[in-house]
Amino acid sequence: MRRYLVFVVLLLLAACSPSRYPDYPDIYYPPVKPSRGLIIVDPGHGGEDLGTKSLKPPILPEKNMNLVTARYLAQALEAKGFHVLLTRHDDTFIPLKERAEFANERRPLLFVSVHYNAAPNKSAKGIEVFYYKTDPKNPRSQASKVLAEMILASLITGTEAPSRGVKHGNFAVIRETQMPAVLVEGGFLTNEEELQKLKNPGYLKRIADLIADGIDRYVS
Repeated sequence: MRRYLVFVVLLLLAACSPSRYPDYPDIYYPPVKPSRGLIIVDPGHGGEDLGTKSLKPPILPEKNMNLVTARYLAQALEAKGFHVLLTRHDDTFIPLKERAEFANERRPLLFVSVHYNAAPNKSAKGIEVFYYKTDPKNPRSQASKVLAEMILASLITGTEAPSRGVKHGNFAVIRETQMPAVLVEGGFLTNEEELQKLKNPGYLKRIADLIADGIDRYVS
């Protein structure tokens, strides 16, 4: 119980907690290994845009869980030798167009947006990954689908959560970006069973590590 309360406080204070990813987007932290390329990680929502939230007190806003997971993901990717930039480093609202422009200007290998899910049906649960589907012969669309499949396979194998599949999503951050791009929905805050897992910081780190593993397989 004490561990849970500490984690809740960390989530609620994620916006103001110091991060080792300061707001200098053109300065890279040296990776552990020689660089394998740049990856943009996008913690969804932020600021006045809460995203979704848990249904029962203490309320856990999606925006903070996205940021915590994105920081874990950045660390996991850096350990694999990638440069990583976040589209936001704290509880700041960044317009979707600016997130896509941020990525396009820096020409990364790929773009990953981190989210958690909600549904009117409280029994809905599981993990799904979205990509923007255009012409089947479009190289970026094809690459995004492969990336989504590899990330989803890693997540489902490692968490044993239900798979909701790889899907087309008309979301601005994956539609307007010019490199392979996916949006990961790591579970439902509106499902009590799944929420209990998502309250555990170790589980959020597990999700981040598994996303990184999927990316590693894709790039390799």
